[in-house]
Amino acid sequence: MKPINVGLLGIGTVGSGTYTVLKRNQEEIARRVGRNIAIRIIAERDIEKAHRLADNDTIVTADAFEVVSNPDIDIVIELI
Repeated sequence: MKPINVGLLGIGTVGSGTYTVLKRNQEEIARRVGRNIAIRIIAERDIEKAHRLADNDTIVTADAFEVVSNPDIDIVIELI
């Protein structure tokens, strides 16, 4: 089954915490929801910071509109 693709807007204190919790609890979320959750893209002004925190398979951009207009993203979480 197709995973739930998530986009994050902001990865500061709250955003990085949210990212960590979603990653750490992926198996439990999949068990409860019946689908995997995948953080696909992160928008953050500080690109270097976002790259340090994100997995290599996560797209990092400085443009929030790239996240919200992406047709592959099912859920956008705004943490700005």
